[in-house]
Amino acid sequence: MPCYRCGARQTDPERGPSPWKRAVARLGVADERQVLICPSCQRLGGWSAELQACAGCGSMHLIRRLDQVECLDCRLVREALSDEERAPPAPDRVLAAEVAKALGRLLGKSVPD
Repeated sequence: MPCYRCGARQTDPERGPSPWKRAVARLGVADERQVLICPSCQRLGGWSAELQACAGCGSMHLIRRLDQVECLDCRLVREALSDEERAPPAPDRVLAAEVAKALGRLLGKSVPD
């Protein structure tokens, strides 16, 4: 999994714990995901603004497993947003129509407007 801020790929760490941070970020209205933050982005500052904090202790040391978000400091567990609660992206009807027309031309089929 790459760094969610810069896209850098994680490499195998030297001996000892990894300098990469693991957290849960809300990357949209209802899109919360587990993310990694590379050491370079951690040094830049402001990297924690998009991360979620534990409702129990305020820690940002959260992980997401299946349908749950767990705080690794106080062990508070809550349900993650379900697929029904997630807001799907708005469809781009113009793009969809253009793709349908292009496929129609390639396949020799008429596509209604």
